[in-house]
Amino acid sequence: MNYDFEHYLQAGHGRAYVIARADPERYRDRIMAACRKDYSFDMQSEGSRAFLTYDLISLYEDPAPFIEAIKESYKDPVADKDWNQICYQTDLLLLFGQRKIVIKKYKQLEKHLYSDEPLCDMVPLCQPFEYVAIKLIEDSSIKVIWNVVNDIGKWFLSRTEDPQRLLSQFLWFDGNLEDELGEGRFDELLKYNSDSDGVKEYVRIMSLPHEFGRKDGVQHATSEIVMSWIRKEPKIERSEMMARGLMTMSRTEALKLAEQFIIETDTDIKASIASVFTSGKYRWPLDAGLLIECAASDNPRLAEEVRSALSLLKDERLHDYAISILEKGFDSTAVSILINNIRKSDESFVLSLLEELPVTEENEEDWHGIASDIGGNGDNPELPESLLTWAYESTLCSWCRKNIVEKLIKRGMLTAEIKEELRWDANLDISKMIDEDWE
Repeated sequence: MNYDFEHYLQAGHGRAYVIARADPERYRDRIMAACRKDYSFDMQSEGSRAFLTYDLISLYEDPAPFIEAIKESYKDPVADKDWNQICYQTDLLLLFGQRKIVIKKYKQLEKHLYSDEPLCDMVPLCQPFEYVAIKLIEDSSIKVIWNVVNDIGKWFLSRTEDPQRLLSQFLWFDGNLEDELGEGRFDELLKYNSDSDGVKEYVRIMSLPHEFGRKDGVQHATSEIVMSWIRKEPKIERSEMMARGLMTMSRTEALKLAEQFIIETDTDIKASIASVFTSGKYRWPLDAGLLIECAASDNPRLAEEVRSALSLLKDERLHDYAISILEKGFDSTAVSILINNIRKSDESFVLSLLEELPVTEENEEDWHGIASDIGGNGDNPELPESLLTWAYESTLCSWCRKNIVEKLIKRGMLTAEIKEELRWDANLDISKMIDEDWE
C-alpha cells in the first residue's frame, strides 16, 4: 500500500494537500490540470472536489493563472451538458468570488432550455442549469431568488408536457428554495412581487402533489406480485423490480419469497428471486446454508446473486466458505463475505489480498464494496485496525471514507498526521469532524 499524490488527489483525500504543501512547484501542472477538469469519484453522493482544489491553489502566491484556467474551461460550451464539470467549476468560481462568470453561464444554460426537443432528451441540459440556479440563490437576496424563480416559471410556461414531468426537473432546486425562504417560500415570493406570470406558474407547478415513481408501480408489493413479474420475465433485473415498487414489500412477504426460492427449480427464476435479497432492507431470512448450496450453481447469474446475498449475512459457516474461495484466488464478493464474518486471526491473510489490489476507477467493483464493508464493520472488535487503515488510505470514495473516519475516531486511531489530513479533506463532513469534540 504505497500510494502517490495522484491517488490521494483522485480520492479527494487531505493527504494530497499535505503532500503538495511540502513542494508546491512539483505539483503545479497537475493542480492546473485539476482546475480544468472535474476529478470527482461520484459527484452525486460526495459533492465536488472544489474545496480541495481551492486549498491546493492557495499554496501558490498568485492564484490568477489557476483562476484563468478555470474560467477558460467553464466558458467552453462543450461542457454545458457535463453536470459533473458544471457543478465542480461553479463551486470553484464562487469560492474565488467569480459570481459574474457564473451568472453568464447561468444565462447561457437558460438559453439551451428553450429547445424543441422532448423533455426526456433535455435532462442533460436541465440538470446543469438547476445546479447553477441553486448556487445563485444560496444566501442571496429575495430579489435574486425571485428572478431565478421567475426564469424557471417562464420556462414552464413555454412547455406543453405534463406538469408532473416539469416539476420533477426542479425538485432539488425547490428543496433549496425552501432552505432559503422557509416552508412559506411561495407566499414570500408572491409577497415580494406577484406581478409576474413566471413566478405564478412556478408556484402553480411546484405546489402540485408530487407523484413519484412510475405509473405502473404498485403501492404494496406482495410475494405473489413479485413472483408474477419474475415468471413473466425470468431474467428480470432487480432495478426493474424496484421501479415497479419492490421496496414497498413487507418483510413478511419477503419471507414468503425466500420460501418460494427454496422450492423453485428454474435457475433463472431462482436468480431473480435471490436478487431481492442483495440489499440491506431484505436480507436473506432463512438458513444461510440454503443459499450456500446454490452458490456453486452452473447458472452464472444465480451464483452471483446468491453470493451477493451471502455478503450481507453473518454466520460462522460463511467465514470458512469465504476462506475456501479466497485460497483459490482473489474474489471481491468473497472478501466482503469474510469481512462481515471477520476474526482477528484473519488479519494477515486479508491484508495480503488487499495490499496487492489495485485501486482505480476502472476496477471499482473490486475494491469499493470491500472498503464500504470495512467501514460498516468498524464497530466489530474482531475487525483488525489495519483493515480500517487500508480502507482510509485506499478508497477513492469520500462518502465511504466519512464512515471509516467515524470508526477511526471511535477506536482512538487518530494520529496527529491523520488529524492534519482530515482538515483538508474534500468532503467537508470529514473536515468538520476535527472541529468537533469526538474524543
